[in-house]
Amino acid sequence: MNQKVLVADDEVAVQNLISRALVAMPCEVVVASDGAQALDLVERVRPNLVVLDVDMPRKNGWQVLRQLRSQNGTRGLPVIMLTHRGDLASEVEGLEMGADDYIAKPFELEQLRARVMSVLRRNRLDLTANPLTHLPGSPGIEAEVQRRIKAGSPFAFLYADIDHFKPYNDTYGFARGDDAIRATAGVLLESLRAARPQEAFLGHVGGDDFVMMTDPASAPKAAQSAASLFDQKAAAFYDAEDASRGYIEAADRQGVRRCFSLMTLSIGAVTTEHRRLFHYGRVVALAAEMKTYCRTLADRKGSRFAFDRRQDPDV
Repeated sequence: MNQKVLVADDEVAVQNLISRALVAMPCEVVVASDGAQALDLVERVRPNLVVLDVDMPRKNGWQVLRQLRSQNGTRGLPVIMLTHRGDLASEVEGLEMGADDYIAKPFELEQLRARVMSVLRRNRLDLTANPLTHLPGSPGIEAEVQRRIKAGSPFAFLYADIDHFKPYNDTYGFARGDDAIRATAGVLLESLRAARPQEAFLGHVGGDDFVMMTDPASAPKAAQSAASLFDQKAAAFYDAEDASRGYIEAADRQGVRRCFSLMTLSIGAVTTEHRRLFHYGRVVALAAEMKTYCRTLADRKGSRFAFDRRQDPDV
């Protein structure tokens, strides 16, 4: 789907120039000749980005930007300021008021296209990112899987889940639970760096569920590193008494009080080495199945991981 870009500039020649440059991206371009018209089009068209000239009649660019940032519906709308003023003070003023970028006239078309693409890409990532960890959320994870499938790239998909997180969250509260989630994201990121994979990817499905993607050869090291690092850090999430005891007492999902071990990681993994991974749903289902299998290994203490070694006949 083409993204909509509103170009607000009182110079028709500039409108036409920017329109020709962006249509090739491709983008759907809507133009406004003054600030008041720009605000009206923002309400009616709902653009993904506004390219906003500073010097316009009726309402200038600063007034339009100030109004956009003051309203809930447009507070996060990306804005690139466009002006003849090339001095640093004007640029700083625009950025401090909430502009996402700033381009001084005259400009090169390639520069304009690159700035627009960068802001749109950043905005797409922001919209799908998990608000707690700022990692790509479910839409970003699915897009990354489908990208690799379409490209025919070999990959491994590792689905990580924190065991006993709910009783921890119930006992210590949401603030400490959020800290544990952020710390887990750090552990997984560190594990990916240690494995040095090709095209590493880390996403946060939500809650205590994460996804790592690597090339198949790097996946075992990433999983082993994640399990070891998490176990090294797990005790620090707890009060000293609970950590030394090795468990906490909390109500289970049926409301019955019982003992829960310190948190661990369960990681289920599937790779294209053994399976035909042709659809996102199949990838997730197989990895989730292996993650569930990890939790049946009650005789193993600490974090665990399991790879799907079953072979599809046509692989």
